[in-house]
Amino acid sequence: MNTLLIRRIILVLHVTGIVVMAGTTMIDCLTFNTFWTLADADQRRATGLIPLMARYGTFIRSGAITIILTGIVLLVLDKQVLWSRLWFKIKMILVAALILNGLLIGNRQGHRLRDAVITHADDFLQHTTAIRENMNRFYPVQLTLFFLIILISMLRSDR
Repeated sequence: MNTLLIRRIILVLHVTGIVVMAGTTMIDCLTFNTFWTLADADQRRATGLIPLMARYGTFIRSGAITIILTGIVLLVLDKQVLWSRLWFKIKMILVAALILNGLLIGNRQGHRLRDAVITHADDFLQHTTAIRENMNRFYPVQLTLFFLIILISMLRSDR
């Protein structure tokens, strides 16, 4: 197989990882909003979404691993020329922000929410106000970062 074909296959896997991560984040956001809609009406009914929400992390992590591994392969195939490109440096800063936001805000708040729902099953609304506010900021930031990363990748100036 020639290098161009291999590069295109790796690029497809890379984009697939991004789609999995961004799509799962969007579904997680929609489920989170549904959770609060249900919780405001009937707390017990809302708790049924917690196990589903806990599973999204597996998809996000698998997408992240795919992106990282294929990104390294693409960098090697391009003989590290990408490092000299301004658009690539900006993209890497956005990717770092995406990962840090996901780990430090999204993941932590998700665990705190699940713990609060389990610990305070009958009155978790009182114990989750701050979590709800943090997550209402987290999702728009995370989805905006995905959008910017994809936009920069599509508009890159080295074509």
